[in-house]
Amino acid sequence: MSLRVSVPGRFAREAASQGTGEVCAAFRRSCYIRFPGERYACIGDASLGCGPLNALVDAWRLPAIGERLALSLEGAQSWAPAALAPDATPDVKTLREAARGRVPSEGLGGLVVDAHNSLSGHAQPALDALDRWLVGNALDDDTQALIGLGPGLTPSGDDYLGGVLIALHQLGRKPQAQGLWRWLEPRLARTSAISGAHLAAAAAGEGHEALHGCLEALCSRAADWTAALAALDGVGHCSGWDSLAGVVAVAKIG
Repeated sequence: MSLRVSVPGRFAREAASQGTGEVCAAFRRSCYIRFPGERYACIGDASLGCGPLNALVDAWRLPAIGERLALSLEGAQSWAPAALAPDATPDVKTLREAARGRVPSEGLGGLVVDAHNSLSGHAQPALDALDRWLVGNALDDDTQALIGLGPGLTPSGDDYLGGVLIALHQLGRKPQAQGLWRWLEPRLARTSAISGAHLAAAAAGEGHEALHGCLEALCSRAADWTAALAALDGVGHCSGWDSLAGVVAVAKIG
């Protein structure tokens, strides 16, 4: 069976070009298709939002696990995140003011406002090691405890690392993003293949459109944080917030 895609992300388009894939994970509003070469696309309707692995379809139906599907890209309009201005300057203080009282209690999203829970406490040595690397020290092996940390298809630790990679790209520190990916890629066996595919997209500077909306707001003087954070709430269980916490880790060091 073939599904007609209206808006694919770059990584979804590349996956679909491999031919027919198999549904390997299914949810209420989306499913993942595994294509040859361990490439993945996440298909769903417009409520899924745009992203590098997302392929939005007009006639959505929930397929069964194991069903084989092809994606038709004829006439599709590809999505890609816009780059920030070269002189973009993040305003973490305003973000934190807007985020207080609405960060999720689960995951690592509380770190956006310096709030902690049992997961962030467990991750603290890894978070500290990553912070030291961000300011110029060697990357300590303690950092690898973030990989695959937490429950879910894309664990909180992976989403946090993805946010770091995207922020480094968007905030003019691409060589550092490339260095982190060189370290991270050989260690992806510690997490799921789908989460690894999202991290590969993050290594290219691409994430969900809601996260890029937050990055744009972070560097805007008159940001609509109410709308930006409401959009972020809809990204996974708490994946959007976990990724934003990684963005803040980069943005707060200037």
